[in-house]
Amino acid sequence: MELRTMPKETLAELLFFLAENEEFNSVKSLLVDGFSIEEVRASLRELAEGLRKEAGGESLHQYNAQKDIRLSKEAKDIISYLSPGEEKSLLTAFGLVEKQKSVVQADAAHKSKS
Repeated sequence: MELRTMPKETLAELLFFLAENEEFNSVKSLLVDGFSIEEVRASLRELAEGLRKEAGGESLHQYNAQKDIRLSKEAKDIISYLSPGEEKSLLTAFGLVEKQKSVVQADAAHKSKS
């Protein structure tokens, strides 16, 4: 999904906030086929989780090991043979890319703030 007006991480946080805090009184009459407010909340959480995962995947692709001047030619050659998951694990372990919080950890942190 391409978003132009807001970073995906920010939109995901906004959706999590709405799911946890909004009462949705104004939309109760719009819900059809027996959908409940809790199902609306679950849908918002699901969408937020998807955006967060998508944003996390994109942040890895923004880092280009081949252009990183901190890495030797040999390191760049080795990295080029790794799968995307292996590359992310290795680069995260050495602090070259920021470790992404898991959705479970982020949800727990979000709920503790409330």
